[in-house]
Formats: sequence, structure tokens, C-alpha cells
Amino acid sequence: MTTPARIHSGSRALTAREFQGLSDVPPELEWFANIPNAKTREAYRLDITDFTAFVGIDRPEEFRVITRAHVIAWRKDIERRPLAPARPRGRPAAGP
Repeated sequence: MTTPARIHSGSRALTAREFQGLSDVPPELEWFANIPNAKTREAYRLDITDFTAFVGIDRPEEFRVITRAHVIAWRKDIERRPLAPARPRGRPAAGP
């Protein structure tokens, strides 16, 4: 196994503009980039879609102001919802 070359002190891998631009990367892209499993990413994407609707987020940058209280309120809301009927493994979500 080879190791990546080290960046030497005084040199930059990113330009100053690229470095500053990273703060504009949508938070969900930052987070999803660290999840290699496609099924896990899809499950989290569905949860994020639900959470976004629950708290009324319109723009990705609004995720940066979410607090633990928002997540707790969403979790309590989920707990009050009726459970969806279970499906047998391998059966499509829609159709007979």
C-alpha cells in the first residue's frame, strides 16, 4: 500500500479561492460524501427530506442553524406517527 505524498510546509494544495469556496459546499453534500454504502445514503436521504419538510428548511445553508432541539422535536413527531405496514423482503414498494 502506498501512502499519499505529504504537503510541505509553506505549500498549499488548495488555492485561497478554493479554500474559501469550501464553506459554500452544501452541508448535505459534505455529509453524504462520507457514506460509502448506497442503501445507507438512500435511507439518510429520505430522513433528511422528511426532516427538511418538518422544520421548513428552504435553502441548504439553513442546515447550519439546526440545533439539537430541532432534531428532538422531529424525533418526537416521528414517534407519534402511525407505523407504515411492513412489506415482505424483495417485494417492490408499489404494485401488486
